[in-house]
Amino acid sequence: MDGVIVINKPAGVTSSGVVLRVKRMLGARKVGHIGTLDPMATGVLPLCINEGTKLAPFFLHCEKEYIATLRLGIETDTQDQEGTIVRQTEVIPHDQKQIRDVFSEFQGPVLQTPPMFSALKYKGTPLYRIARKGGSVPRQPREITIFSIEVLTCAVPFITFAVRCSHGTYIRTLCDDIGKRLSCGAHMVALQRVRNGAFHINAALELEDVRADAGNDGLNKHIIPLNEALTGMPEMVVAQPLITKIRQGLQMRMRDIEESALPHLAAGQTAKIVSADGRLIAVVECSIDRDAADADALQLPVWKTLRTFMN
Repeated sequence: MDGVIVINKPAGVTSSGVVLRVKRMLGARKVGHIGTLDPMATGVLPLCINEGTKLAPFFLHCEKEYIATLRLGIETDTQDQEGTIVRQTEVIPHDQKQIRDVFSEFQGPVLQTPPMFSALKYKGTPLYRIARKGGSVPRQPREITIFSIEVLTCAVPFITFAVRCSHGTYIRTLCDDIGKRLSCGAHMVALQRVRNGAFHINAALELEDVRADAGNDGLNKHIIPLNEALTGMPEMVVAQPLITKIRQGLQMRMRDIEESALPHLAAGQTAKIVSADGRLIAVVECSIDRDAADADALQLPVWKTLRTFMN
């Protein structure tokens, strides 16, 4: 059993907790999650199973989509409802146009300061451990991108909105920043991730479904094969002699896959090496521009193997 399964994470359990439960249910050797969700958050949590854990690095910079609800008028130290109140006011804006205008100001490139209650590390120590002891350390703002943000319902003090954003975006920090822009403060009270890269909530399984299907082999239809999980990545289909060479750790030269190589693959681009029957064999990186390659380049080891799969 190798691939990716998409779980609809319930509230009140950590992402690592979901991993442990599913690993036990499946009897899998290795299981890892893609993109941590806070315990209070729900929604899309893709899990990589066995050989699928080698795919994780290729999902690091995926776009995310969320539906979140914030409450105006209250700030907390964790920027969500699980924290301690640090500021509260009854002076809250009710003008919906003003509120929607402020939300729209966050669309595009945005500088965001990571919260203290996060898994980011300072000198090897997770920030949340420092924060739990009452400490704080300087954090540099990072540029993230809000591709789209839309207010869905505005029932002050509660506002529900949809957001599509880049990797590294903290939605609870976005809620806190919006509250500050409205001069009343805010904190996040609900969060659902509806998409993580190509993985959507519509294909997500409940933990109860995993438990039920794991006992009757019904889960196989929900496992996304390794090749399909890397949707959108260019692929090259190769024959068995080259598959053997790759799995032996030997370097590939341009001539090895000259006939199947993508004509416009540029230096730094990644591609999938796939067998004739659709199995993912490896992910490779091109080291020269294919269009610029001359006859001598056919002899060069221009394909760097990033991951090899034994499924």
